[in-house]
Amino acid sequence: MTPLWILILYLNTITPAQAADFSGPLFLSVKSGEHITLNCPFGPLQTSVFWYKQRAGEMPKKIGKRLAYKDIDISPEFKMLGFKFEMTDGENISLTIPHLKKEDGGLYYCGKSFMDNFILARGTYLTVTDNRDVNFMVLQRGVLDSGASVTLQCSVLSESRAAELQVLWFRAAPPQSHPQIIYTHHNSSHQCESGSSTHTCVYNFTKNILSLNDTGTYYCAVALCGKIIFGNGTQVQLASVKSEDPVVICLAVALGVCVVVIFAHITTCTWRNCEYFTVKTYDSVKNTMKEAANQNRDAMELSFAASHVNKRQRKTERAQDNVYTEVIYSSVS
Repeated sequence: MTPLWILILYLNTITPAQAADFSGPLFLSVKSGEHITLNCPFGPLQTSVFWYKQRAGEMPKKIGKRLAYKDIDISPEFKMLGFKFEMTDGENISLTIPHLKKEDGGLYYCGKSFMDNFILARGTYLTVTDNRDVNFMVLQRGVLDSGASVTLQCSVLSESRAAELQVLWFRAAPPQSHPQIIYTHHNSSHQCESGSSTHTCVYNFTKNILSLNDTGTYYCAVALCGKIIFGNGTQVQLASVKSEDPVVICLAVALGVCVVVIFAHITTCTWRNCEYFTVKTYDSVKNTMKEAANQNRDAMELSFAASHVNKRQRKTERAQDNVYTEVIYSSVS
Protein backbone atom coordinates (compact mmCIF):
# COMPACT_ATOMS: atom_id res chain seq x y z
CA MET A 1 0.00 0.00 0.00
CA THR A 2 1.15 3.49 -0.81
CA PRO A 3 0.91 4.83 2.78
CA LEU A 4 3.65 2.37 3.66
CA TRP A 5 6.07 4.56 1.70
CA ILE A 6 6.48 6.88 4.59
CA LEU A 7 7.07 3.97 6.96
CA ILE A 8 9.91 2.87 4.72
CA LEU A 9 11.26 6.40 4.99
CA TYR A 10 11.13 6.22 8.78
CA LEU A 11 12.32 2.63 9.18
CA ASN A 12 15.00 2.87 6.51
CA THR A 13 18.21 1.46 7.98
CA ILE A 14 20.50 0.62 5.12
CA THR A 15 23.78 0.70 6.99
CA PRO A 16 24.83 1.80 10.47
CA ALA A 17 26.33 4.88 8.90
CA GLN A 18 26.23 8.39 10.26
CA ALA A 19 23.64 10.87 8.99
CA ALA A 20 24.37 14.36 7.75
CA ASP A 21 22.29 17.36 6.75
CA PHE A 22 20.79 17.35 3.25
CA SER A 23 20.86 20.55 1.25
CA GLY A 24 17.47 19.95 -0.39
CA PRO A 25 13.91 19.71 1.01
CA LEU A 26 12.80 16.56 2.76
CA PHE A 27 9.67 16.11 0.63
CA LEU A 28 9.00 16.98 -3.00
CA SER A 29 5.85 16.59 -5.06
CA VAL A 30 6.36 17.07 -8.81
CA LYS A 31 3.97 16.68 -11.70
CA SER A 32 4.47 13.95 -14.25
CA GLY A 33 6.55 15.01 -17.26
CA GLU A 34 8.59 17.62 -15.41
CA HIS A 35 12.24 17.29 -14.41
CA ILE A 36 13.86 17.56 -10.99
CA THR A 37 17.39 18.14 -9.70
CA LEU A 38 18.38 16.79 -6.28
CA ASN A 39 21.46 18.18 -4.60
CA CYS A 40 24.01 16.28 -2.55
CA PRO A 41 26.20 17.98 0.09
CA PHE A 42 29.12 15.68 -0.72
CA GLY A 43 31.49 15.73 -3.64
CA PRO A 44 35.15 16.70 -3.03
CA LEU A 45 37.50 14.81 -5.33
CA GLN A 46 39.18 13.00 -2.42
CA THR A 47 35.89 11.33 -1.44
CA SER A 48 33.77 8.72 -3.19
CA VAL A 49 30.11 9.70 -3.71
CA PHE A 50 27.13 7.37 -4.28
CA TRP A 51 23.48 8.00 -5.18
CA TYR A 52 20.69 5.58 -4.19
CA LYS A 53 16.98 5.11 -4.84
CA GLN A 54 14.63 3.04 -2.71
CA ARG A 55 10.99 2.12 -3.26
CA ALA A 56 8.56 0.54 -0.82
CA GLY A 57 9.28 -3.13 -0.24
CA GLU A 58 12.46 -3.07 -2.32
CA MET A 59 16.15 -3.02 -1.56
CA PRO A 60 18.06 0.18 -2.31
CA LYS A 61 19.34 0.51 -5.85
CA LYS A 62 22.58 2.26 -6.68
CA ILE A 63 21.96 4.92 -9.30
CA GLY A 64 25.61 5.74 -9.83
CA LYS A 65 28.90 6.66 -8.22
CA ARG A 66 31.95 8.84 -8.51
CA LEU A 67 34.99 7.24 -6.92
CA ALA A 68 37.76 9.42 -5.54
CA TYR A 69 39.74 11.11 -8.33
CA LYS A 70 37.78 9.14 -10.98
CA ASP A 71 35.00 9.81 -13.50
CA ILE A 72 31.27 9.53 -12.90
CA ASP A 73 29.71 6.10 -13.48
CA ILE A 74 25.90 5.70 -13.82
CA SER A 75 24.24 2.28 -13.66
CA PRO A 76 22.90 1.14 -17.08
CA GLU A 77 19.32 0.81 -15.77
CA PHE A 78 19.16 4.47 -14.75
CA LYS A 79 21.29 5.67 -17.64
CA MET A 80 18.63 4.38 -20.05
CA LEU A 81 15.99 6.38 -18.15
CA GLY A 82 17.96 9.58 -18.66
CA PHE A 83 19.32 9.97 -15.11
CA LYS A 84 22.50 12.02 -15.03
CA PHE A 85 24.98 13.53 -12.57
CA GLU A 86 26.12 17.12 -12.66
CA MET A 87 28.78 19.00 -10.71
CA THR A 88 27.41 21.95 -8.73
CA ASP A 89 29.34 24.58 -6.80
CA GLY A 90 32.53 23.17 -8.25
CA GLU A 91 32.51 19.99 -6.16
CA ASN A 92 29.02 18.78 -5.16
CA ILE A 93 27.33 16.13 -7.30
CA SER A 94 23.63 16.64 -8.09
CA LEU A 95 21.19 14.13 -9.57
CA THR A 96 18.91 15.22 -12.44
CA ILE A 97 15.84 13.18 -13.43
CA PRO A 98 14.17 14.29 -16.71
CA HIS A 99 10.56 13.54 -17.76
CA LEU A 100 9.37 12.24 -14.42
CA LYS A 101 6.99 9.28 -14.37
CA LYS A 102 4.96 7.66 -11.60
CA GLU A 103 7.54 4.91 -11.14
CA ASP A 104 10.23 7.51 -10.48
CA GLY A 105 8.70 8.21 -7.08
CA GLY A 106 10.66 7.02 -4.07
CA LEU A 107 13.36 7.94 -1.58
CA TYR A 108 16.55 9.41 -3.03
CA TYR A 109 19.68 9.95 -0.98
CA CYS A 110 23.40 10.20 -1.44
CA GLY A 111 26.34 9.04 0.62
CA LYS A 112 30.07 9.51 0.73
CA SER A 113 32.93 7.21 1.59
CA PHE A 114 36.29 8.40 2.85
CA MET A 115 38.83 6.02 4.34
CA ASP A 116 36.75 3.73 6.62
CA ASN A 117 33.89 6.21 7.14
CA PHE A 118 30.58 6.07 5.28
CA ILE A 119 28.10 8.93 5.76
CA LEU A 120 24.54 9.17 4.43
CA ALA A 121 22.52 12.30 3.81
CA ARG A 122 18.93 12.48 5.06
CA GLY A 123 17.52 12.15 1.56
CA THR A 124 14.45 13.43 -0.29
CA TYR A 125 11.12 11.66 -0.61
CA LEU A 126 9.83 12.28 -4.14
CA THR A 127 6.22 11.82 -5.26
CA VAL A 128 5.12 12.16 -8.88
CA THR A 129 1.55 13.33 -9.48
CA ASP A 130 -0.50 12.59 -12.57
CA ASN A 131 -2.71 15.24 -14.15
CA ARG A 132 -5.45 12.63 -14.34
CA ASP A 133 -5.33 12.12 -10.58
CA VAL A 134 -7.74 13.71 -8.17
CA ASN A 135 -6.36 17.12 -7.28
CA PHE A 136 -6.00 18.19 -3.68
CA MET A 137 -3.89 20.62 -1.69
CA VAL A 138 -2.38 20.49 1.81
CA LEU A 139 -1.94 23.84 3.56
CA GLN A 140 -0.13 24.56 6.83
CA ARG A 141 0.95 27.65 8.73
CA GLY A 142 4.66 28.29 8.30
CA VAL A 143 5.41 29.31 11.91
CA LEU A 144 3.32 28.61 14.98
CA ASP A 145 3.28 30.86 18.04
CA SER A 146 5.31 29.30 20.82
CA GLY A 147 3.68 28.06 23.98
CA ALA A 148 3.52 25.20 26.47
CA SER A 149 0.78 23.65 24.34
CA VAL A 150 0.26 24.26 20.62
CA THR A 151 -2.44 23.18 18.19
CA LEU A 152 -1.18 22.12 14.77
CA GLN A 153 -3.58 22.70 11.90
CA CYS A 154 -3.69 21.14 8.45
CA SER A 155 -6.20 22.21 5.77
CA VAL A 156 -6.95 19.76 2.95
CA LEU A 157 -8.76 20.91 -0.19
CA SER A 158 -9.75 18.00 -2.43
CA GLU A 159 -12.30 16.61 -4.84
CA SER A 160 -12.82 13.56 -2.65
CA ARG A 161 -14.66 13.10 0.60
CA ALA A 162 -12.77 12.98 3.88
CA ALA A 163 -13.58 9.29 4.37
CA GLU A 164 -11.19 8.48 1.52
CA LEU A 165 -8.33 10.50 2.99
CA GLN A 166 -5.63 9.23 5.28
CA VAL A 167 -3.83 11.95 7.23
CA LEU A 168 -0.49 11.49 8.96
CA TRP A 169 1.65 13.87 11.01
CA PHE A 170 5.44 13.86 11.01
CA ARG A 171 8.12 15.70 12.92
CA ALA A 172 11.53 16.53 11.45
CA ALA A 173 14.39 17.89 13.55
CA PRO A 174 18.02 18.57 12.47
CA PRO A 175 19.73 15.97 14.72
CA GLN A 176 17.62 13.15 13.26
CA SER A 177 18.36 11.40 10.00
CA HIS A 178 14.68 10.84 9.10
CA PRO A 179 11.32 12.38 10.08
CA GLN A 180 9.36 10.72 12.87
CA ILE A 181 5.75 9.69 12.44
CA ILE A 182 3.84 10.95 15.48
CA TYR A 183 0.11 10.80 14.66
CA THR A 184 -2.26 9.30 12.12
CA HIS A 185 -5.76 10.30 11.09
CA HIS A 186 -7.57 8.68 14.01
CA ASN A 187 -5.47 10.78 16.44
CA SER A 188 -6.61 14.04 14.85
CA SER A 189 -9.80 16.02 15.17
CA HIS A 190 -11.18 17.46 11.93
CA GLN A 191 -14.04 19.50 10.54
CA CYS A 192 -15.15 19.29 6.93
CA GLU A 193 -17.18 21.53 4.65
CA SER A 194 -18.49 20.36 1.28
CA GLY A 195 -19.01 22.66 -1.67
CA SER A 196 -20.29 22.10 -5.18
CA SER A 197 -17.12 20.40 -6.39
CA THR A 198 -14.60 20.53 -3.55
CA HIS A 199 -14.30 19.38 0.04
CA THR A 200 -12.34 21.31 2.64
CA CYS A 201 -11.25 19.56 5.82
CA VAL A 202 -9.26 21.02 8.70
CA TYR A 203 -7.28 18.55 10.80
CA ASN A 204 -6.00 19.55 14.24
CA PHE A 205 -4.14 17.97 17.08
CA THR A 206 -2.64 19.44 20.22
CA LYS A 207 1.01 18.93 21.12
CA ASN A 208 2.69 19.77 24.43
CA ILE A 209 6.04 21.50 23.88
CA LEU A 210 7.99 20.55 27.00
CA SER A 211 11.60 20.47 25.79
CA LEU A 212 13.82 20.76 22.72
CA ASN A 213 12.89 17.17 21.87
CA ASP A 214 9.39 18.42 21.02
CA THR A 215 10.54 21.23 18.71
CA GLY A 216 11.18 21.05 14.98
CA THR A 217 9.12 21.15 11.80
CA TYR A 218 5.79 19.31 11.82
CA TYR A 219 4.48 18.05 8.47
CA CYS A 220 0.95 17.06 7.56
CA ALA A 221 0.80 14.32 4.91
CA VAL A 222 -2.33 13.19 3.05
CA ALA A 223 -2.59 9.84 1.26
CA LEU A 224 -5.26 9.69 -1.44
CA CYS A 225 -5.73 7.79 -4.69
CA GLY A 226 -2.32 6.14 -4.61
CA LYS A 227 -0.26 9.22 -3.82
CA ILE A 228 0.96 11.14 -0.80
CA ILE A 229 1.11 14.92 -0.62
CA PHE A 230 2.98 16.74 2.15
CA GLY A 231 2.28 20.17 3.50
CA ASN A 232 4.96 22.85 3.66
CA GLY A 233 5.47 22.19 7.37
CA THR A 234 4.96 24.20 10.55
CA GLN A 235 7.93 25.27 12.66
CA VAL A 236 7.48 24.89 16.40
CA GLN A 237 9.93 26.29 18.94
CA LEU A 238 10.13 26.56 22.71
CA ALA A 239 8.15 29.41 24.22
CA SER A 240 10.23 32.53 24.71
CA VAL A 241 10.45 34.13 28.12
CA LYS A 242 7.56 36.56 28.44
CA SER A 243 7.71 39.89 30.24
CA GLU A 244 6.55 39.66 33.82
CA ASP A 245 3.12 40.88 34.89
CA PRO A 246 3.32 44.28 36.71
CA VAL A 247 1.30 42.79 39.57
CA VAL A 248 3.90 40.05 39.99
CA ILE A 249 6.69 42.64 39.99
CA CYS A 250 4.90 44.75 42.64
CA LEU A 251 4.35 41.71 44.84
CA ALA A 252 8.00 40.76 44.52
CA VAL A 253 9.11 44.28 45.50
CA ALA A 254 6.71 44.33 48.47
CA LEU A 255 8.02 40.98 49.61
CA GLY A 256 11.59 42.27 49.42
CA VAL A 257 10.71 45.37 51.46
CA CYS A 258 8.99 43.22 54.10
CA VAL A 259 12.03 41.00 54.39
CA VAL A 260 14.31 44.04 54.86
CA VAL A 261 12.02 45.59 57.52
CA ILE A 262 11.75 42.31 59.44
CA PHE A 263 15.51 41.85 59.34
CA ALA A 264 16.09 45.42 60.60
CA HIS A 265 13.54 44.92 63.39
CA ILE A 266 15.18 41.68 64.50
CA THR A 267 18.61 43.35 64.48
CA THR A 268 17.34 46.31 66.56
CA CYS A 269 15.65 44.07 69.13
CA THR A 270 18.72 41.91 69.43
CA TRP A 271 20.94 44.97 69.97
CA ARG A 272 18.60 46.36 72.65
CA ASN A 273 18.42 43.03 74.47
CA CYS A 274 22.20 42.78 74.42
CA GLU A 275 22.53 46.35 75.81
CA TYR A 276 20.01 45.67 78.59
CA PHE A 277 21.72 42.44 79.51
CA THR A 278 25.12 44.19 79.61
CA VAL A 279 23.86 46.98 81.94
CA LYS A 280 22.06 44.51 84.17
CA THR A 281 25.12 42.32 84.39
CA TYR A 282 27.31 45.32 85.22
CA ASP A 283 24.96 46.42 88.04
CA SER A 284 24.79 42.88 89.38
CA VAL A 285 28.57 42.54 89.42
CA LYS A 286 28.90 45.98 91.03
CA ASN A 287 26.42 45.10 93.79
CA THR A 288 28.13 41.77 94.36
CA MET A 289 31.50 43.45 94.70
CA LYS A 290 30.01 46.05 97.08
CA GLU A 291 28.45 43.35 99.24
CA ALA A 292 31.73 41.44 99.28
CA ALA A 293 33.58 44.61 100.35
CA ASN A 294 31.07 45.22 103.16
CA GLN A 295 31.40 41.65 104.31
CA ASN A 296 35.19 41.95 104.33
CA ARG A 297 34.99 45.18 106.33
CA ASP A 298 32.60 43.61 108.89
CA ALA A 299 34.88 40.61 109.18
CA MET A 300 37.87 42.84 109.80
CA GLU A 301 36.00 44.85 112.44
CA LEU A 302 34.82 41.67 114.12
CA SER A 303 38.35 40.30 114.13
CA PHE A 304 39.68 43.55 115.55
CA ALA A 305 37.05 43.56 118.30
CA ALA A 306 37.76 39.97 119.20
CA SER A 307 41.47 40.71 119.39
CA HIS A 308 40.86 43.72 121.59
CA VAL A 309 38.67 41.71 124.00
CA ASN A 310 41.33 39.02 124.29
CA LYS A 311 43.95 41.59 125.16
CA ARG A 312 41.74 43.09 127.87
CA GLN A 313 41.05 39.66 129.31
CA ARG A 314 44.76 38.91 129.52
CA LYS A 315 45.44 42.24 131.26
CA THR A 316 42.67 41.52 133.79
CA GLU A 317 44.07 38.10 134.53
CA ARG A 318 47.54 39.56 135.11
CA ALA A 319 46.11 42.14 137.47
CA GLN A 320 44.26 39.48 139.43
CA ASP A 321 47.44 37.40 139.68
CA ASN A 322 49.39 40.36 141.04
CA VAL A 323 46.77 41.14 143.66
CA TYR A 324 46.69 37.57 144.81
CA THR A 325 50.43 37.49 145.15
CA GLU A 326 50.49 40.64 147.14
CA VAL A 327 47.82 39.38 149.50
CA ILE A 328 49.73 36.25 150.28
CA TYR A 329 52.84 38.23 150.89
CA SER A 330 51.15 40.49 153.40
CA SER A 331 49.68 37.66 155.39
CA VAL A 332 53.09 36.08 155.93
CA SER A 333 54.47 39.25 157.51
